Amino acid sequence: MSKCRTYFLKSVLLRVSLAVLPFSYGLVHAQTFTRITDATNPIVSDTGPGGYTGASWVDFDGDGDLDLFVGNSKLYRNDGNETFVKVTSSLGSGQGVVTGNGNSWADYDNDGDLDVYISSARSFLYRNDGGGNFTQITDGEIGDGFANRGWSCSWADFNNDGYVDLAITHPAGFVSPANNPTLNHVYVNEGPPNFTFRRLTGALSLGFQAYTVGTWSDFDQDGDMDYFIGSGPANGTTARDFLYRNLLTESGSATFERITTGLIATETQDGQVWNWIDFDNDGDLDAYLTNWGGASGGLQNRLYVNDNGVFSRPVVGPISSDRQISLSSVWGDFDNDGDLDCFVANDNNQVDKYYSNNGDGTFSSLTNTNATLSLTHRGASAGDFDDDGDLDLIMVGPGTSMALFRNDTDNGNHWISVQGIGTTSNAVAIGAKVRVKSAFNGGSVWRLREITAQNNFNGQNSLRAHFGLADATVVDSLRVEWPSGIVDILENVTVDQLILVTEGETVTSVDNPGEDTLPDSFELQQNYPNPFNPTTTITYQVAGTEHVVLTVYNMLGEKVATLVDELSAPGRKSVSWDGRDGQGQLVSSGLYIYRLDVGSQALNRKMLLLK
Repeated sequence: MSKCRTYFLKSVLLRVSLAVLPFSYGLVHAQTFTRITDATNPIVSDTGPGGYTGASWVDFDGDGDLDLFVGNSKLYRNDGNETFVKVTSSLGSGQGVVTGNGNSWADYDNDGDLDVYISSARSFLYRNDGGGNFTQITDGEIGDGFANRGWSCSWADFNNDGYVDLAITHPAGFVSPANNPTLNHVYVNEGPPNFTFRRLTGALSLGFQAYTVGTWSDFDQDGDMDYFIGSGPANGTTARDFLYRNLLTESGSATFERITTGLIATETQDGQVWNWIDFDNDGDLDAYLTNWGGASGGLQNRLYVNDNGVFSRPVVGPISSDRQISLSSVWGDFDNDGDLDCFVANDNNQVDKYYSNNGDGTFSSLTNTNATLSLTHRGASAGDFDDDGDLDLIMVGPGTSMALFRNDTDNGNHWISVQGIGTTSNAVAIGAKVRVKSAFNGGSVWRLREITAQNNFNGQNSLRAHFGLADATVVDSLRVEWPSGIVDILENVTVDQLILVTEGETVTSVDNPGEDTLPDSFELQQNYPNPFNPTTTITYQVAGTEHVVLTVYNMLGEKVATLVDELSAPGRKSVSWDGRDGQGQLVSSGLYIYRLDVGSQALNRKMLLLK
């Protein structure tokens, strides 16, 4: 198992000095997407949603693969082998919900499953109760769907208390009734025991504006989440966007000031989505903004290069010179060659664009990927739905425009994906920064991903941090910087796997590498999900035929349940616990210890049950 070291930082996140060796590629690229056309797949056969809505790849049922949510009500469960089942759920139902615009997924109550907020002419929070069942929250200010009407929504823990908060943008004139605008809505999560929300007034809002999509990012890497709102007038004019710096680190209070200097704050545009990505692998976050410009036939999108906090907009080829009516940009290393590529979904039947990163600060526009369609596409999202190590795509538009693409690029490049499990930070690691260091082009390079819950157009990509590694056969160092200030470092990590990193505790492989060979040690891994409700899975392995006992204790040392008591053959095993004691009674919320006894050896770990 990879070596894990954990550091606790007293104040801000540790700053990392990263050196990147110069590199470049030739301009010959190979990228293959295959459109899924099987009519038995409901994603293929369903009519795409009308309006300006998005999509998200999320594991809503906690079974380890990526499901798909589209619009305000279409939920597709991934059953493996490219089989999706349309789930009948309560999402988008009740209380007069109309066609949704934005959706954002997070675990707001830290109970181990993903909840969703849907923004529309009536916006609502839906709590995930398991089994595809969601409860629409109608209590308190957060439950007033009409008062919270909006365009986009996004979760982030902007006050670093371990619970995700929520921001909703309201575009004056865009959301019905257009003649009755409201301000943006910002809610602070009050945490346990009830996880109610307190509304902030005056935050992230300067009057009635054409606010479009709002995204969170710690763009200055000072340890708190900042907020960026596109402000698209959509009437043939342009305007400055609304960018806000979080002053939590500087002042101790999560207050926001508008950024008013520099190119990112002063250029005017028909702004849609701000994406913060490290496209040049130099360790800081650069920015990409999509411009709509529908009234003028399209505008140039903007790529801003970050050089120690100073932003420039150099000429870097078609990615910033093409004029199109753009909404969603999706960033990912689609060819696993070690740097981030970009897919742009375009409106009004314009051709979508795929930009391959050349590795020298420029991009090539590829037309041989099969994924550049001349259709009306508004939302798009990336995630590895077939778990083969490369990023697949969903494109969302009205009618027959919706399209699912499997990434079939086969170039032998390696990869790694990381899923964070927060314990002190929020449960799904939103706001965490993941960095990997591996051999590259005769030297080594660090790569950076930030976990966010709104990063395309009115939706989000998978919450897993995916890295292409080119020909590297091992990750020298993997570093997760959590919103809490905890930093987990793992060394000599095996490539070509999805791993789970639990904050401050451990790393777990979910791919069972080498499952045809017997293990040479016994291990007890962190339960997943953790925290959990109602069930969790505990994985362990034994090296020989041994008597194995797996027991759950409460914090008083009293035995709660015995999960395993048997003579076991060597190998990797998993067992589930449903939060019940030996008499079948549900136990109370709290910390529990599970202990693995194998012969004369024992291991134990903690887990948290939340109800």
